[in-house]
Amino acid sequence: MIRAVIIDDEKNNIDNLSILLKDGFPDLIIAGEALNADDGENLILQYKPEIVFLDIQMPGRNGFDLLRSLAVHHFELIFVTAFDHFGIQAVKFSAIDYLLKPVNCNELKQAVEKAIARIFEKKQNKQLENLLDVLQNQHRTDEHR
Repeated sequence: MIRAVIIDDEKNNIDNLSILLKDGFPDLIIAGEALNADDGENLILQYKPEIVFLDIQMPGRNGFDLLRSLAVHHFELIFVTAFDHFGIQAVKFSAIDYLLKPVNCNELKQAVEKAIARIFEKKQNKQLENLLDVLQNQHRTDEHR
């Protein structure tokens, strides 16, 4: 299962996105939903999601402020916003995609598939790194015998 968090100041946008995700990606679970950046940050820290769907313009702190407040982020980021002029900034945060509201189902599908591919790639790389560490340690042990 892949954990996701949705952060958007409009509840109906969260609900619509949740429905699309549940219908299209049964292996993706929505671990949490937040209506503002502060609650969203808490959800990210609590659930450690693999994908975050993030609105940009929200009352108080915006989506970029939330990202800046995290020391690092290990999740795949998909911006979902009504504004098209934040694209350059989104790229600087290594976003997988930048979807405009109302969300197009095909674009959402492509973005989530890309995120899932990256997640599995990271997991495979981690497994290979662990295997390499084991082999190197075994080699060192054999040399000392």
